[in-house]
Amino acid sequence: MGIRHVFIQNMKFYRKQAGLTQEKLAEAIGMSTAYIGDMEARERFPSAETIDKIAAALNIPLTTLFDENNNPCGLKSKFSEKYSKSIQDALSERILKDIREVCELI
Repeated sequence: MGIRHVFIQNMKFYRKQAGLTQEKLAEAIGMSTAYIGDMEARERFPSAETIDKIAAALNIPLTTLFDENNNPCGLKSKFSEKYSKSIQDALSERILKDIREVCELI
């Protein structure tokens, strides 16, 4: 995942966490709502100055916007990697147990 992609995902995530619409974020950083929409659609990328303003408006450290480890999609991927096999194993074990119990009743 590229740094721009991480930035956009984090910006959208933390904007929503802060309860801000695109319009409210735009107002807070002195930009147009269309500009925020273009960024979130990956059609534009902000300047360093604008990135500073975004972090301040979201009340998060600037580095959080570029943190791939705490990126929502990255967390989802890590969760899936870590737990999908154990969840599958647990479900398989439970299903087999239930089948055994049903077969014993017949």
